[in-house]
Amino acid sequence: MKKLINLLFGYLEVLVSGAFPERLLNLCAQHRVRFWHLTWLDETTFTFRIALKDRGRMEELAQRAMCETSVRARRGAGAVAQNLSKRRGFLLGLAVCLGAVCLLSRFLLVVEVVGNETVPTAVILSELQRLGVHPGSYGPGIDEKGTANEALIRLPQLSFMAINIYGTRAVVSVEEAVPAPELLDEQTPADVVADADGIILDMQTSAGRPLVQDGDIVARGDVLIAGAMELYEPEGSPVDQGYLVVHAAGTVTARTWRTLEETVPLTIQEKSYTGAEKKLISLHVLWGQLDFFQNSSIFGGMYDKITRTEYLTLFGRTFPVGLTTTTLREYTLHEQPLPEEQAETQLKQSLLARLEEQLEQGDGTILRTDFVTRKAGGCLSVTLLAECEEQIGRTVEREGETGRIYGRNSGAEDLEDPQS
Repeated sequence: MKKLINLLFGYLEVLVSGAFPERLLNLCAQHRVRFWHLTWLDETTFTFRIALKDRGRMEELAQRAMCETSVRARRGAGAVAQNLSKRRGFLLGLAVCLGAVCLLSRFLLVVEVVGNETVPTAVILSELQRLGVHPGSYGPGIDEKGTANEALIRLPQLSFMAINIYGTRAVVSVEEAVPAPELLDEQTPADVVADADGIILDMQTSAGRPLVQDGDIVARGDVLIAGAMELYEPEGSPVDQGYLVVHAAGTVTARTWRTLEETVPLTIQEKSYTGAEKKLISLHVLWGQLDFFQNSSIFGGMYDKITRTEYLTLFGRTFPVGLTTTTLREYTLHEQPLPEEQAETQLKQSLLARLEEQLEQGDGTILRTDFVTRKAGGCLSVTLLAECEEQIGRTVEREGETGRIYGRNSGAEDLEDPQS
């Protein structure tokens, strides 16, 4: 414990020499000047240790004992503090550094978003930046709850957001909203019509009156399920019941045939790099940018621009300090013949992709495909003939009001029957 106290307050290792050095030890004991670690070097010289605060008293007693003293070492925290007190420039710099650390630690350096899967992080960070939450923002000045509520209003894709600030780091926790299921509109009268020519394979009606059946051939625009349901009159009754208007619904699966065509020239423009190249470097710090170049348009012709940005990462966290390197490579264009086989393969792949994209809307499948290739005028054309199975029913609104009965022979407004 005494050793720890000595290190805390500091002590001196003193060399004492004189004709009768033991007189100094007697005087120190009489005046209660504590010393320890006494080591005799010869009959007239010894070393001992005293507390830093007792130096002045010890030197006064040494003069009375006619001894010479010299400090061999200064140790402990007190000695270090005493040495630093003489270095005012160092203390001023230390104070400025500590103040800068205390001040800058209240500004955000990192903004992290966690919990999102389908909503891009860049979209959330962009909205937060408009609301004042970004690297460089003053942390204590941010209304965490109010800002989160305002961001939720502007981002309907999210159902929850919480902003938590930990020193220079802001963690934004979000939960994505579950899309509401699409409700069937039963208030608007509608028919189900054919979206393509085909042969009916399967028909499922949930509302309305079916006008076709399996095996029928239909053309694009034909009504498949009518929104006017005929009300049959009782047998022998002279009263005509008319039609009940509903929102027709159902699925109609049919076999269809589609024809797609694309054309491509048999010559292409190919790049040839001249070898001229230049690199442009920019430094990003918080929201600022420092460019180490003056003119980015170094070439009069055409050039590729390749940009690469690397941010400072420490202990798994990314800080808003980055270096952007932009490489400019000049090139010229010249015509190059395109092999017919390569062009044909590219066109076939493009046509199949277009067909699959069209069938996605009707949840269809491809049963058979045939390609026809022809060459004319320096161009290559490929035609795709496809046999498919898909859902061709499309809802089309009609006149009237759902739930209302329209009579054929009454004085009320008549509703046109698709079969009449």
